[in-house]
Amino acid sequence: MGIETLNLRKNVWWMCVMVWAFLFSSCSMEDDITSSSDEYLSLTFTKTLSRADLSQEGAGSFSEGDCIGLYVACEGNVSYRELTLTDGEWYPRLKRSEFGKGRLTLSAHYPVLPESSRITPESSSFSVASVQSGTGKDASDLLFAQTVLEEGSYRSALMFNHVLHRLKIQLQNDAEDVEVFVRSKVDGKVNLLTGETSVSTDEYQWITPWKNSDGNWEAVIYPQETAPYREEEGLLKIVAQGKESFFKAPDNASDGTVLSDFESGKQVTIRLSLKEGDVQWANKKVWVYGITSPDEKDWKLLYPGLFTSTALVWKKEYGWYDCNKLNPTANPDGVPDGYMCWAATASNMLQWWIDQNKRYIDMYGDKYTGPDYTYPSGKKQESNIFQCFLDAFPNEAGKGDEGANWFIHGIAPSYPHNKPLNPAGYFKDVFPEGVRLGTNVGGLSKERFNEVIKDALSTKKAIGLSVGPIREGHVITMWGAEFDENGDVSHIYVADNNDRDTYEFFKGVGCFKYQISYEKYPEGATYTCYKEGYIPYDKPIVINRLVFLDLGEKYWKQYLGIE
Repeated sequence: MGIETLNLRKNVWWMCVMVWAFLFSSCSMEDDITSSSDEYLSLTFTKTLSRADLSQEGAGSFSEGDCIGLYVACEGNVSYRELTLTDGEWYPRLKRSEFGKGRLTLSAHYPVLPESSRITPESSSFSVASVQSGTGKDASDLLFAQTVLEEGSYRSALMFNHVLHRLKIQLQNDAEDVEVFVRSKVDGKVNLLTGETSVSTDEYQWITPWKNSDGNWEAVIYPQETAPYREEEGLLKIVAQGKESFFKAPDNASDGTVLSDFESGKQVTIRLSLKEGDVQWANKKVWVYGITSPDEKDWKLLYPGLFTSTALVWKKEYGWYDCNKLNPTANPDGVPDGYMCWAATASNMLQWWIDQNKRYIDMYGDKYTGPDYTYPSGKKQESNIFQCFLDAFPNEAGKGDEGANWFIHGIAPSYPHNKPLNPAGYFKDVFPEGVRLGTNVGGLSKERFNEVIKDALSTKKAIGLSVGPIREGHVITMWGAEFDENGDVSHIYVADNNDRDTYEFFKGVGCFKYQISYEKYPEGATYTCYKEGYIPYDKPIVINRLVFLDLGEKYWKQYLGIE
């Protein structure tokens, strides 16, 4: 009699996956069906270690009154029997002659399924309980065993293994008043002659798992693909402090292999570390205010085998913008916009700003004397706002927030040094003197970066990034972010004004998803970078400053005299 214990040695900080196969390991009670006559079958039933009622010490066995369903196949004929454990023995005793003289295939399941679901043993209906916090855990933990008795053979052992898959959820810190739910398909079919399963519906339910005495949660689910649980509502829902947080299925197992399926007879352990703020941000995808989130299928891998980053084609209904230079390489013979990344980013942010303030700008009426803000403009340069910058400034470096303040408030930027040919200030009378809707923040440690990004996303601000070496930097637009299990930014959605070639070649591609990388200086301080996903050499690109543009709603309301 062998005993296998669950060895949880892997120390992982946030979310990791451990997969155990519960095959051929048991904590068993061996019960022989014997008699003085060799006509009776002598069968040993062994139950797997991980049965739902397993004790903390790893001991488990069949209990008095347990009932096993047994199919016996011989030469094309299939018979069904139910065996009940009574006074330590299984009854009724089975004679081999009841089933034939040839080879016998014995297929057993536990617990016994209702007769209505066994009309066709090859396709028996079986549903896991949506509430597994009580008796539902035992009813859902279906076990299967199979053995073959050759002609003339009377003795064999049947070892029961798990038919379904088990999820284990561990919270790494003390969390009070936390509720855990598992999303899964609950209805399916089980072949009681082979132990194979299939889900029979596309409907999902939230399963309430049972909570062990050690504080961990466990749920039994159907074997199935993991891909649907990396979209939309994901796999887990954690409710804490009155707020819901959704967690997606991980991409990889702890050994780095792809986790493509929740496999029969195996377990995935998910470890979560919740801290203050996680409930609001953990595993979320958050777009800048007013942006419509795309479908996951709209993200495309443009360069398989070369880049891992994915991209979106621009659509008007999304609400984000991608003003591109016509001469991103700054060719001296080309259009003089090669150094105007700051203006392109400011233009993106202003296009968004005008969209979100449309109600107020419509009321502002003829007082607006700036460029037409229809996008795309119908001209080679898609944004008339960007063209307004090109007409007013020399082709030189500048600052994105100062560009926005020039357009709105009429404040000349510190760079370029030349006085702009156009004073702008198209909304300067709306905002009191001294107000600057465009701002910037530096010193972007991991903590500071996350703090200001969350603030911007929570307070309706557009976001720009100043990236790369400070003296040779580049300014791009950020339209949203993804957060990891800890509530930290893990990916950003970026529109780069230097990628006109990609925009034209891929028919409008304008927004890329890049991975955030938190790096350390030798003395230990952190700084924030992103990676473009270039497979041969994915060098981190530093984010030096963040640029923000506030909607200024309170000033609009004061100016227009509205609530």
